[in-house]
Amino acid sequence: MEKIKVKIHPTFIVFACLLIYFGQSILFFNYLIVMFVHEFAHAFVAKRLGYNIKNIKLIPFGISLNMNADNLMPKDEIKIALAGPIVNLFLSLVTISIWWLFPESYNYSYIFCYANFVTAIFNLIPAFPLDGGRVLLSLLKQKYSLKNSIKFCKIINVVISVLLLFLFFWSCFISINFTYLFVIFCVLSGVLDNNKMQNYTLINYGVLKKIGRVVKLKQIVISQNEPLYRVCKYIDNFSYLSISVLNEDKNIIFVFTESDFLKLFEKYNASTPFKYVVKMQKYA
Repeated sequence: MEKIKVKIHPTFIVFACLLIYFGQSILFFNYLIVMFVHEFAHAFVAKRLGYNIKNIKLIPFGISLNMNADNLMPKDEIKIALAGPIVNLFLSLVTISIWWLFPESYNYSYIFCYANFVTAIFNLIPAFPLDGGRVLLSLLKQKYSLKNSIKFCKIINVVISVLLLFLFFWSCFISINFTYLFVIFCVLSGVLDNNKMQNYTLINYGVLKKIGRVVKLKQIVISQNEPLYRVCKYIDNFSYLSISVLNEDKNIIFVFTESDFLKLFEKYNASTPFKYVVKMQKYA
């Protein structure tokens, strides 16, 4: 597996120095490790599925996985998005289990456990650019167009931002919690920047993901009345797919290569029937 480049934003160094100066070095290094594990979990699953990763960048308040979105399969988007939180929750459970066996380890690992749990729960909020928002978008894309799906996600982002703003004002009367402002900034960034809605790049499945090894040709036939997503489960890293579309008389009316099939998701949602796609392809 190709090595993943790690870049450091200059402001991250300033932020790290400030935290260490104010005596938060232990908290900082625990969260740094947790966030690295979180992002590398995303990266590992993405690369296993054949996606291209540019780099991982350290920025203030977090780590960013730098990818682009072309031909992103909804089922893969869910797997990639959930990989980070699942690993964090797993590490929390492992740490708690260790406490039962070695109670004295609690004093050395409670921050690590807490950081994993908070990172997982925070990223599962259904708003971009968080992982929960990516899961929501991938589910919506299976029924609606990408444009309408993104529009709905942006509305959710605004609603969550307003709720968090009320919580921040409420905290001002008790003990000011600036964490709410940070979360609002993250959520609103998903509204203002369309690129955050599309941040995974798929390597050309036709050649690049299988280069350097021989794979078998897998041929399938499907009715023209079936939706596109029915074929997705047949795509893997060990074969190259050929899709023959049949009309009601069981005659082949169109053949898609794996590469051409994946490009369809740039124009159509996953629930679009092959009948409509074939019709549009013939008119093109």
